[in-house]
Amino acid sequence: MWVPGHSGVSWNEKADYIAKQVSDSSPYIDWIASEDILSHLKKQSFQITEENYHKSKYQLLIGNFPDILTISKWTGNRVQDRLIARIISKTITTPGLLSRFNLHPDPLCRVCNEINDISHILLRCQKYASVRVTFWRKLNIASANITYDVLLSHVLVNKNKLLIFIQTLKYFDID
Repeated sequence: MWVPGHSGVSWNEKADYIAKQVSDSSPYIDWIASEDILSHLKKQSFQITEENYHKSKYQLLIGNFPDILTISKWTGNRVQDRLIARIISKTITTPGLLSRFNLHPDPLCRVCNEINDISHILLRCQKYASVRVTFWRKLNIASANITYDVLLSHVLVNKNKLLIFIQTLKYFDID
């Protein structure tokens, strides 16, 4: 069956014309491997994402932390990656967070009478005081009065500390 090809299709004719010009003008074309193009685009994509994050309101709320690709190499487990991402972003399910969306009747901790969010659970709740002492010792944290950001900076410094953190989380009743 006969097919007309580029005849009469303006964009196809333009593409054909440009291809002929390139092949006629230079017998040696500098080729770029597709892997190099993909690598460049991936790097550029991460750079743009990071720049956008640093310009956003979330950078002020969450702060700086290793990218999830670095963390996922340390855990090797999608469930743990999601858990860490939720802890970093303070979106892990707690009564304090749920009450903000009218999904929990009481945002306060029953023991301490403070907002029961992830920061309170990990740093101040009296219910977990003994767990916290052991946890601080394992992470070499000297001060009991640290901030959430300082805790994360200790935890996210290397694979060993991150794994200690993940193992300790089961004692904090965090889903």
